[in-house]
Amino acid sequence: MKRISAVFLIINFLFLVGCSYQDDSMESKKQSRIEIYSVENDKLLKTIDDQIVVNELFSTYNWEEKSELSDDLIPEYQLLVYQEKTMLWGQDPDKDREYELIATITTFLDSSYIEEVISSDVVKNMKIPEYAMTFYYIMPDKIMETLHEQLEE
Repeated sequence: MKRISAVFLIINFLFLVGCSYQDDSMESKKQSRIEIYSVENDKLLKTIDDQIVVNELFSTYNWEEKSELSDDLIPEYQLLVYQEKTMLWGQDPDKDREYELIATITTFLDSSYIEEVISSDVVKNMKIPEYAMTFYYIMPDKIMETLHEQLEE
């Protein structure tokens, strides 16, 4: 009886240790890309692939949400935010995945205000009107500075 209990405890221990494994490698995280366009002429100004910069630009924990924007704001840049599509079962994990548009962000001249429109493709199998997927924020100065630094490089 003691042997059976000991074997049972060892098996449970090994099972529980295996359950706590987490894959924290960069390979398991979706990559993102930002394309920055001029609103004036729709010219692509820069593409940002560096995940550190992308994460820095979109650390949303200190964005201040607003209910609406002032009418006198002049659009300056449009940022198209893309994310790798989810890998489906049976797909080769080593093969490059396509990107899908997840959000369009508009910045405004001499302002920290932004408009974010979440892509309707993000919400699958449901039709949500654009006004329900549009949000307004005040960006922290540090994030706006990082964005302008990226454009100057």
